[in-house]
Amino acid sequence: MENLDIQTLWKQNELLLERSRNLNVVLLKKMKLEKAKSSLKRLLFLPISTLVFFIMLTSYALYFSFLNFESWYLNFSGAIVAFFSVWLVISSIKQIKQILSINFNDPILKLQKDITSLKLLVIYNLKIAAWSLPFGPFIGVFLCKVLFNFDLMGLVDFKMLISFGISTLLLEVVSLFILKSLRPKNSNKKWMNWLLQGSGSQVNIALQFLNEIEDFECE
Repeated sequence: MENLDIQTLWKQNELLLERSRNLNVVLLKKMKLEKAKSSLKRLLFLPISTLVFFIMLTSYALYFSFLNFESWYLNFSGAIVAFFSVWLVISSIKQIKQILSINFNDPILKLQKDITSLKLLVIYNLKIAAWSLPFGPFIGVFLCKVLFNFDLMGLVDFKMLISFGISTLLLEVVSLFILKSLRPKNSNKKWMNWLLQGSGSQVNIALQFLNEIEDFECE
């Protein structure tokens, strides 16, 4: 009789422990999901501000290119800035769409996949910046004319033209090296997370909260 009572008490205790654990999982999941959601809301400001800025820059660069139609290098400089600005506008729209499409009622694995996809979109902005490096001299010509009304090419002689070409080639090499490094397989490397500080670190924070939920559920 005593053995039956002990077994009954033991089963009741196990049931209480299981209910307590399930309640802890629910509470932890709710708290961590709220923190992950808050982190992504803070990230939303970045693509929105990027979108607005580069829409304005695209408009001005096209106007600049049209205004300097007779000067091939000023025209080309404006076109280059407009091209990369449009590229960043498209990238920003994709980021905003991805952030708004994330449903925090989905399973943890689905959320991890969606947020990882968002992280790759943020990294894509770095790739766009890398692609623009070989055109750095022309972007410099654009900035000098816009900010200081100074025609940088007016000072160009043969030596400067050679330097211009060499710098373009060097920047192309650097660009290819960076693009090779910015592959999806490197998205979780420490140096990649360091690059994303302030411009995508919110994604890492959100993923960290989801990983904590997953670890707790697996215990």
